[in-house]
Amino acid sequence: MAFDGMLIKAGIIPRSNGQLEFRKPALFTQGLNAAVGRGKVFYVDSNNGASTNSGRTPYTALSSVSEAVEKCEANRGDIIYLLPGHAETISSASGCVIDVAGVSVIGLGQGENRATFTLSAAASKISITAASVRLENVKLVSSYTGGVNIGISLGADADGAILKDIEMRESANTKEWLIGINVADGCNYVTIDGLKYYGTPGGSTTQVIKFAGVSNYSVVKNFLIYVDASGAAIDALTKASTWMTIANGVIHNLDTSAGLTVSVKSDTTGFMHDLRLSGLKEGALPAGAAMAISEVYISNVIFKQGFYGIAQDS
Repeated sequence: MAFDGMLIKAGIIPRSNGQLEFRKPALFTQGLNAAVGRGKVFYVDSNNGASTNSGRTPYTALSSVSEAVEKCEANRGDIIYLLPGHAETISSASGCVIDVAGVSVIGLGQGENRATFTLSAAASKISITAASVRLENVKLVSSYTGGVNIGISLGADADGAILKDIEMRESANTKEWLIGINVADGCNYVTIDGLKYYGTPGGSTTQVIKFAGVSNYSVVKNFLIYVDASGAAIDALTKASTWMTIANGVIHNLDTSAGLTVSVKSDTTGFMHDLRLSGLKEGALPAGAAMAISEVYISNVIFKQGFYGIAQDS
């Protein structure tokens, strides 16, 4: 039987014995479309995968992200799909390192069926150390008494990293993220889009997103953050960056003594806009004196209407 592209798009796969195999169109066509370019597609499934598999189909899936990354080549456009229900426990700093440039790691499924990473040690983290890596549609859970130091680490060479639709959960106020996402000094052109962060009252969280130094042309947008953090939920105070954008987000920081919402070094340029912020430290405002600002509201009291965070332009 001829290899018919229309059949494939419908999820009907002709086999060499003349019979037809039916697959779910959405899952298969994602891989098909990705394979049109030079890149290869790999699948990961903790339920049915194995390290000895090729990873090239959902039926020969690998069992972990690390196993799939080892099969990728830099800047070829490789994609790793995490099948619905995939789960990994990361118990060390090297338990999940994405160190191949241009790789996309994309979770399939939705809601509670998304790929889940449970971080079970203080040093556990998902570490991205190469440029142009995309991590999308996964859930991270902190599960270490005393706190996980960093949930996702972007190294200095991770320029152009994209974190898309990531959800981070704290399992208890004794098992929180100390820092949710850490961006190293010199890591530029970062996009964090669609972050949902569900913290717990109490604990030792310091920041949700920390820019540890210069991060030029980086964007944080479309976020929802509930946290009890002793620092700024979004912290870019260490060094000045060029054209940083922080937009379209909600932050509620429960800390009343030192917690802040958005704090950016005074000579960082860029734009804050369309933010709804609640920081319960009295008098706390977003900081970033050299940034343009529009439609940023802040409240320091629960169930009180927010006010313009910066004086209105007359």
